[in-house]
Amino acid sequence: MSFISKIKNAIPENIRPFILRAAILIVVWELLYNFVLKPSGIPDDQLTRIVQVGAMKLLSLFYTDIGEDGNIIVLNGSKAVSIARQCNGLELIVLYLGFIICLPSNPKRMLLFGVVGTLIIYILNIIRTAILAVMYDINHSMTDFAHHYVFKIIIYAVVFLGWVLYMKKPKQHEAAK
Repeated sequence: MSFISKIKNAIPENIRPFILRAAILIVVWELLYNFVLKPSGIPDDQLTRIVQVGAMKLLSLFYTDIGEDGNIIVLNGSKAVSIARQCNGLELIVLYLGFIICLPSNPKRMLLFGVVGTLIIYILNIIRTAILAVMYDINHSMTDFAHHYVFKIIIYAVVFLGWVLYMKKPKQHEAAK
C-alpha cells in the first residue's frame, strides 16, 4: 500500500472533501496573492487605508489633533501607530472565508456569514488600531503586549465563534425559508 493510500484511508470519508477543498483553496490563494495581488498592492493598500481612515474617524470622537504620515496615525503631534500590510486584516479574512467555503452549506448562508464575518473582522481591526494608538499616546509600555497577544486572542476568538455559529445546523423553520 502506498503512502498516499495510507493517508487517504486514515482520513474519515466525510472529512476528505473538506481537506481537498482546503488544499486547493490554499494553493490557488497563495499563487494568486503572491504572484498577482501582492506585487500590485491590491487589495493590501486599499485595505490598509480603510483601516487607517476608520481608526482615525473613531479617534476623532476623542481627539482633536489627529493626522497621518503615510500609513502612520499621528495623535497630538506624535506618531502613534503604523499600519503595516500584515495588520490590515486580509490574512484573517481569507482564513475565515476559506473555512466557510470549505464547509458544505447553502449559498445564502455562506454569503451571509461571509459578509457579516468580514465586516465584523474589519470593525474589530479598526477598533484595535484605534486602541493601540491611544495606548501608545497615553503609556506605550503595554502596547506591544496588547498588539501581539491580547488583540490577537480576542480577534481569533471572534473568528472561531463565527465558525462555530456557521457550523451549527439551522433550525428546521429557518432551513425551510
